[in-house]
Amino acid sequence: MSLYDKKDFRSIDWLTIVIVFALVGFGLIAICSVRATPFDGTEKGLSDIMAKLNLEYVQRQMINFLVGIAGMLVFMVFDYEVFKPLAIYIYIGVVGLLAMLFGFGKVVGGAQGWFAIESLQRNIQPAELSKIAVIILISRIASKAMDDDGRLLKLKDIATVCAYTLLPFMLVALQPDLGSAFVLIVILVFISFAARLKAVYFIIAAVAAGTILPVAYFFILTPRQQDRIIAFLNPEYDPLGAGYQVGQSKLVLGSGRLTGKGFFNQATLAQLRYIPERHTDFIYSGIVEAAGFIGGALLIVAFFVLALRWIHIASKARDNFGMLLTIGVTGMLIAHVFENIGMTMGLMPMTGIPLPFISYGGSNILTNMIGVGIVLNVYMRHPVKKRRRRDKAQIKDEMFLD
Repeated sequence: MSLYDKKDFRSIDWLTIVIVFALVGFGLIAICSVRATPFDGTEKGLSDIMAKLNLEYVQRQMINFLVGIAGMLVFMVFDYEVFKPLAIYIYIGVVGLLAMLFGFGKVVGGAQGWFAIESLQRNIQPAELSKIAVIILISRIASKAMDDDGRLLKLKDIATVCAYTLLPFMLVALQPDLGSAFVLIVILVFISFAARLKAVYFIIAAVAAGTILPVAYFFILTPRQQDRIIAFLNPEYDPLGAGYQVGQSKLVLGSGRLTGKGFFNQATLAQLRYIPERHTDFIYSGIVEAAGFIGGALLIVAFFVLALRWIHIASKARDNFGMLLTIGVTGMLIAHVFENIGMTMGLMPMTGIPLPFISYGGSNILTNMIGVGIVLNVYMRHPVKKRRRRDKAQIKDEMFLD
């Protein structure tokens, strides 16, 4: 099998590209709006408006996106079969980086999860890259099990898939970064479900989680994380402390009402810094304030359409490996969207997790663009397109012989 064929580029999923690029563009507008100096209504022309804009993070995010496109192309160009022999090496490299964080990592937001590159004024977050490493490796293992047994059946294969997920899960959780750790578990669940793991194992896992979580709350979670859980269960608990960020987020969300105040409008609450991390974790609040309930709902619809498209691509994959890769990336997307938007509404515990393609962040957008590259890779090489090309070539040959 050739690992590179120019003909594959005739089958690019333009719907995915259009949605992703539209989300990134919308995110740039949102970042620019929420980071702007508050407008006060005295602006008389374009020069006055430009003077209020803070374009630093917009420019940095554009660079992040260009790096993400490079990552997307790397994972899109070569046939995804090449991932199989490389999977374990990618995994070992990422796990090594996660382990090194405890000695050399930079603390940001209470988590020791970043390597600082001072010369470039950039931070790298290995927890984000671990999601791709886990997707590729456990997809390889589960797909081989499906090829051999028709499903993820043998206890050895099930234990291996779980072990390869739980190792980075524990390293990420100890940073502590429970948001990214949650995403790794969701990826495992999505791939296991797609690999037709028996329902009894999901029941056992749910019972085990229900048993372990209370123990983890008292003996593993930090006091800060415990306060966040309490604030989630009881919104009135510590409104000026653990519940402050979510309370402010709800205030900003509600201020947008049905149609919103508009981007770059006069003195929005996001511009007035009513919400922390307004360009990263809580950017959805600023978007709903500007675009209203309608705009926020349409953004969710866009993510929903993208996820459905990727599930469709998974169903058309040429083999089990391609199918599971796409399902894993879809699970990563859904977990991020569900956790981030749920957090801003107080429907999920507060964790520092960004909104895909929208929030500012280099490691996050690189990881998501690599995921896009994997999905496009699978789609480009799905068998329907190749069969059509072979049929056309056969018809031409027959016409020539006649």
